[in-house]
Amino acid sequence: MTRPPAKPPAKPLARPPATPAPADASAGPPANPTADPTGPQPSRRPGRPRRADAPTGARVVDRALDALAALAEAEGLTLSQLAARLGLPVSTMHRLLVPLAARRLAEADPGTGLWTVGPGAFRLGAAFLRRGGLADRAQPHLRALAAASGETAALAVPDGDGALVVAQVESPAALRVCLPPGTRLALHASAAGKALIAHLPLERARDLLGRGPLPALTARTMTDQGELTADLATLRHRGVLTDLGESADGQAALAAPVFSGIGDPVAALTLAGPAARLDLARIDALAPLLARAARTLGTALGGPA
Repeated sequence: MTRPPAKPPAKPLARPPATPAPADASAGPPANPTADPTGPQPSRRPGRPRRADAPTGARVVDRALDALAALAEAEGLTLSQLAARLGLPVSTMHRLLVPLAARRLAEADPGTGLWTVGPGAFRLGAAFLRRGGLADRAQPHLRALAAASGETAALAVPDGDGALVVAQVESPAALRVCLPPGTRLALHASAAGKALIAHLPLERARDLLGRGPLPALTARTMTDQGELTADLATLRHRGVLTDLGESADGQAALAAPVFSGIGDPVAALTLAGPAARLDLARIDALAPLLARAARTLGTALGGPA
C-alpha cells in the first residue's frame, strides 16, 4: 500500500520581540546615586546616545555653586587648586568654569592664571542687597548723617560699570544736591563710585573702568587711569573718597565704603552738597562721622565690628 509523502516539519511561529517592562516607580533611586555623573557611565542599550561627559543638571548647579563659594573664600586659585579643593578632575572643573566665566561670575587673570569671583557675582550680590533690606537698614544712618551735616546723604551699590543710588535723605537746606534712588553715578568721577572701586584689585577695577581714557564729565574729571589710580591709593588710606566737582560742576561729595564681610565693598555711604558749602575743610570735618556710620552699617550686615 502506497503511503502519502510525509509532511515537512512545521515551522515555529515567529514571536514579536519582547517589550521591556515599564520601570517600577516604587523601585527607588539607582543603586549608586552618589556615583560621579561626569565619570565613566554604565553600559547602555544599543541605540541610546552615550553622554559620559554630561553631568546631571542638579549636580552641575551644585558644583558650580561650590566653585563660586571656594573662589569667594580665596584670594585666587589656579584651576588645579580649585579642582583639588572640590575633589574634581581638572577637566570637569574647567567645564564648570567656562559658563561661569561667560557670565562674568568667575574670571581668570591672564597673567597669573588665578581664578577669582568675577564682577557678575558682585552684581548679583548687589541685587540681593537692594531687595534684601539694605536700603531699609541704611535709613537711620542716612537720617542721622543728613541731620548732623546739613547735606544730602545717600547709599549707592555697585551696578555693573557704575554705582546705583538705592536710598537718599535730602538736605533740609534750600540749596542742596538731590540723588534720588535710581540715579547712576560714574565710578571714576563720583565719591561713591570711587569708594566702591578703591579697594578692588587693580585688574578688576580696570575691567570695570575700561582700558582707555576715562570720559570727562567736567573740566575737573580725572581721565587718565594712572592719575586716578594714584588718587584712589591716597584717598583709600584716609578712609573716605572725594568728588571735588569731578562728576558735576558746582557739586562736591565725600563717601566711605561699606563692608559686609565678603571682602569687597557692598555699598557706599555718601554726603553731597554745593561745592561752595562743602569745601575741603568741611569735608575733613565730616569724614570721621561718615566713616563711623559706614563701619556701623557694615557691622549690621555681617562685617567686622
